[in-house]
Amino acid sequence: MAAGPYNYSYIFKYIIIGDMGVGKSCLLHQFTEKKFMADCPHTIGVEFGTRIIEVCGQKIKLQIWDTAGQERFRAVTRSYYRGAAGALMVYDITRRSTYNHLSSWLTDARNLTNPNTVIF
Repeated sequence: MAAGPYNYSYIFKYIIIGDMGVGKSCLLHQFTEKKFMADCPHTIGVEFGTRIIEVCGQKIKLQIWDTAGQERFRAVTRSYYRGAAGALMVYDITRRSTYNHLSSWLTDARNLTNPNTVIF
């Protein structure tokens, strides 16, 4: 993609997935705003943030989608997996159940993204 009217050469979509209350919104805020928030409100549906980084002299725009972790929103947020270059799975080290649920999040990520999507 040419730089043209945009201030970047490439754009990539990433999603943050995991149970409710594990810190996905706080990670998004830290990465996009460079500000730490110890307590973020729960996401309803999906939250979105962007950041432009430079790699090898090329400006790259990252679109980061923070998905709601509640089961009732899971069907809605699954549509946001499409087109993702990467998925970051997040859990809370103080809540073992959030770690145990990563297998379900991994299954969703594998089934709903393309085979080239990088899953962390």
